[in-house]
Order: sequence, then C-alpha cells, then structure tokens
Amino acid sequence: MSASSVTSTLFGPVPSRRLGRSLGIDVIPPKTCTLDCLYCESGPTTHLKLHRKAFVPPDGVLVELQDFLKRSSNSVDALTFSSAGEPTLYEPLGDLIPAIKALCRSIPVVVLTNGTLLWDAAVRRALMGADRVVPSLDAAHPEVFARLNRPHPRLDFHEVVEGLKAFRREYRGAYHLEILLVKGINDSAAHLRDLAALVRRIGPDRVELNTVVRPPAFSGTEGLTAEAMHRATVFFTSCPVDVVGSYETKGAVRVREEGSLDERVVKLVRRRPCSVVEMADALGVAVEVVRQAVERLCQSGLLDVRCFDGRPFVVPAQADEAL
Repeated sequence: MSASSVTSTLFGPVPSRRLGRSLGIDVIPPKTCTLDCLYCESGPTTHLKLHRKAFVPPDGVLVELQDFLKRSSNSVDALTFSSAGEPTLYEPLGDLIPAIKALCRSIPVVVLTNGTLLWDAAVRRALMGADRVVPSLDAAHPEVFARLNRPHPRLDFHEVVEGLKAFRREYRGAYHLEILLVKGINDSAAHLRDLAALVRRIGPDRVELNTVVRPPAFSGTEGLTAEAMHRATVFFTSCPVDVVGSYETKGAVRVREEGSLDERVVKLVRRRPCSVVEMADALGVAVEVVRQAVERLCQSGLLDVRCFDGRPFVVPAQADEAL
C-alpha cells in the first residue's frame, strides 16, 4: 500500500482530548508550517513557509465532507481544521468555513492554529465563521519562542502577540488560547507569570493548558506531570483554565468509511500518533481487530510502535528518523 493511497483532505474521526471524536480537515501538505516546534506530534517541519496558497480545491473538500456526513455524521463531535501543518496557510479558508457551516450546521467548526499569522487581517477575516478558534501561545519572550517553537525567520514574536490581541477584538466566537508546557523550557514560575500577564492583555475566553503526551518531533522533549500542570493553573487568573486531560473512549460507534482497515489506520496515524485503543474507538472497530491490522502494517514496514512516557503509540515507520 503506497502513501498516496491514503491521501485525503479528511482524516479520522481522531480521538481528541478536548473535542471528543474530531473529524480532521487537512488542507495543507504534510509538515508545511510557519513553525518547527520541538514537541510537534506530527514530526519535524519539512516546509517552513509563510506564503498562503490554495493547496487543494475547496470544492473537492466539500464533496468529500458531504459524502462522509451522509455515511457517518453520528460519529463526529466536531469538524476541525487541524493538520500536520498550519491551517491558516490555506488561502481559501475564509470561503471554505462558511460553506462547511452551510453544509452541516449541527456540528461545530473548530480551527486549531498556531496563531502566528493573525497579524494578517486577511487571516483574521478568514476565521470569523468558525465556532471556535484555538490559537497557541507557548512563550512570553522572543528567546523562548525561538527555542521552543523554532519559527520562520521572518516571523516576529511581538507581531505575533499583537495579532492575537487584534483577533480578540474582532472575533465573536469562542476564543480559547492553548499553552503547551515543556519541561525545562517554558514551565518556570517566572515564565508562567509573564505568560499569564500576556494572557491577561490578550483576553481569551479560556486557556487550555497542554503538555507533551505523544511522541514529539525531537527526542528529549518532555511533558509535565499532572501535579506540575495543576500547579501551573494557579498563575492564570484572568479567565477559566482547563488542563487538557486524557482522551476518554466513548464506546464503539460504527464509522462507515470507504477503504480497507489497513488504509484507514495508516491515514489516521500519518497525522498523529495513536494508541491501539484510541484507534479502535475512532474507527468504530474492535480493539483486537485494530491490533491485528497494526501488526500487519508493522511487519510490512509501514508503521512502527514507539513508547512515550511508558505508553505505546503507533507511528509511521518514517518517523523513526525524526524521533
């Protein structure tokens, strides 16, 4: 089975700790991003870019989504622009979001973005139709931004922060700011105080505190313990704070998806590492059946199993070099 045989603008539904079963909408070529974050679960960035493009035709995305919803709409809790890259690099995003809303008004449209292009008024306008936008801010200072997020050389930290503020002034949907904490890099008390001050000036509706829980792009990148995450919440007092917890399975919901199970498994883990239990829940297939598929795919050289923080995750075999 070739990699091209599993290429699609939709992936999942994937198990999401904050969104439940999230049907991913991926309109960006793999690992095309404005950042090259140490912790990225999709692997190192191979195309570091700022230029926005129509990487895929919007009509093709709508046709694929309509077909999926006819077969499996009850298996989805959210439609999420999320990818192995940065969704706001997709130039027609402002046309595609309202078209998706018109197609299915009962499922919320969410955009997970690193927030680095919100200084651009065109990007901010493109996001106005989404029900929830979740930008990221992991750093309070340019040097931490450079070390942890490894941005495109033309990105300016202060301009990024101003973009987050401008988006707050204009956007009327749910604005959740994600902060991902990495041990020894951005988790000190002094840095958390400075981050909290920035959050106060930005004014999101909610902060989502996250950490490294899946195999990261670069080895040696470690997450925080549950206790350390809880201690970090006390710094953020200007809005509600959630610690993004573990994904809880919801019981099998049959997803009537075209393609063999092997193809569906590969398509799922190409975007993010998953445990066998998470895949079984997302794909609506028994755990043992998924386990057998993973064993076949590992033997054929397409997948591998990596342990992170004592838990086994299924990853693409080519991820070995990055890890």
